[in-house]
Amino acid sequence: NRLTALKDTVERTLAEAIEQLIIINNASTDGTREWLDGLSSDSRITAIHLPLNVGGAGGFHHGFDHVLKHTDADWLVCFDDDAYPQPGSIARFKSLTFAADVAGVAAAVYLPDGRISEMNRPSHHPFGSVGATLKTLLRRRSGFHVRDEDYRRETPMDIDFSSFVGCFLRVSAIRERIGLPRKELFIYADDIMYTHTIGEHGLRHCFAPMVRFTHDCATLQAQQDVYKPMWKVYYTYRNRLELFRQIAGPWAFPPIAMLKLLSWVLKARHYEQRGVYLRLLGLAWTDGMLRRFSRPHTEILRRATP
Repeated sequence: NRLTALKDTVERTLAEAIEQLIIINNASTDGTREWLDGLSSDSRITAIHLPLNVGGAGGFHHGFDHVLKHTDADWLVCFDDDAYPQPGSIARFKSLTFAADVAGVAAAVYLPDGRISEMNRPSHHPFGSVGATLKTLLRRRSGFHVRDEDYRRETPMDIDFSSFVGCFLRVSAIRERIGLPRKELFIYADDIMYTHTIGEHGLRHCFAPMVRFTHDCATLQAQQDVYKPMWKVYYTYRNRLELFRQIAGPWAFPPIAMLKLLSWVLKARHYEQRGVYLRLLGLAWTDGMLRRFSRPHTEILRRATP
């Protein structure tokens, strides 16, 4: 239900050197379906209308599946309906040469005002080595995310995680080794978990700062870990528990989960409706620890109502 943003994204994407544009409509009710069905002048467009809102994770799952089954593409690039490639970025990606074991390439993502988009900052594995673990403990988030100066590099660099905004993926690697994104996650952390599996399959993921995207995102308040609308709190924390379980391993996960719970409880001070926040956090914690991903989105919306 973000038709205005979608129109801008589609226009900017079609201006790039793409072969096809696949748009997954997550059961929108704001005229999105009618507008998409009217885009018959450009043969590159394929609009797929889903009967239910399955979230970003479900949308990427269906989109990747369509690429595998109905195209002969070598690479796909995915992004949200409020994100788009900066002029010339697709052609710039095509001009790059990557080794055969590179299965993923993350673009540099910026906000419309030119600042780096923090929610899309690529990262290294926080517990990939003793040194990485120490850096993470000492410097926290800055200890494992790519640095500002890395955005000025003229050559790609290896990373371990990235978001799905401006994420290029080699189609043969998806088909033969990595598989499709986990649709049951609905939204958040699905991209981090997915790109992490690239390395688990013996393949490489790179950051290419010369390929640039814009993310016109209003979810995070002042780029801090404070979510609006409130229902996003549930998916953020439920899925982060699954992410920590995946990357930390069985021994490190319990203490990390408890430390994160404490930090999440303290974040209640940033919300006016603290009771609603804590209710959603409690639900996310329970479902995340039980690895329960079947709770209907309609229930989450209801529980997010004061």
